[in-house]
Amino acid sequence: MPAAVKNSENMTKHLTKAELDARLRAEEEVLPQRQRVKLKKPGFLSGNRQANAYWNQILKRMEGLALLDDLDSEMLAGYCSMLARRDQTILLVSQLMDRLGVAGAVDKKNPPSEDSEPPMTPDALIEAASKLDALTGKLQALERNLLQYAEKLGLTPSGRVRLAQKRAQAAALDPDSDLFGD
Repeated sequence: MPAAVKNSENMTKHLTKAELDARLRAEEEVLPQRQRVKLKKPGFLSGNRQANAYWNQILKRMEGLALLDDLDSEMLAGYCSMLARRDQTILLVSQLMDRLGVAGAVDKKNPPSEDSEPPMTPDALIEAASKLDALTGKLQALERNLLQYAEKLGLTPSGRVRLAQKRAQAAALDPDSDLFGD
């Protein structure tokens, strides 16, 4: 895992004035007060109400930050779609846990009432536990992917600083900077 990235205010490394200026310029480009870019929403996102809501919410929260351009719209749409799938998976896990709890298999303190569903058979309980295990595995994989997407899109603090760091390094790599005279 790479080392955590620091912004220029928190750095203890000694940089030359040129390196520090390049770093500060790159951080300013990633942080607020840049021109706003209008992202075009991909068509597949319109059919998914929850993903569409995430798209609008993220763009609203990113107002003033010009981290993304139109080339990133597909990746952001995929991220929003994964957020919606995560919500659906959490809902399924919750429903399955409620079903196990209603059956009295999980919550022994509150046995099922007379008007609730009948207790689960051992086979049904094993099947439900297997489904729960599969769903939690999918949920963990989705959450890992979401973190990777967020990092790449610059939606995490370390992702934003990492983008600033890359821009500063690119600005500092002037091939003619070490030449003297003509």
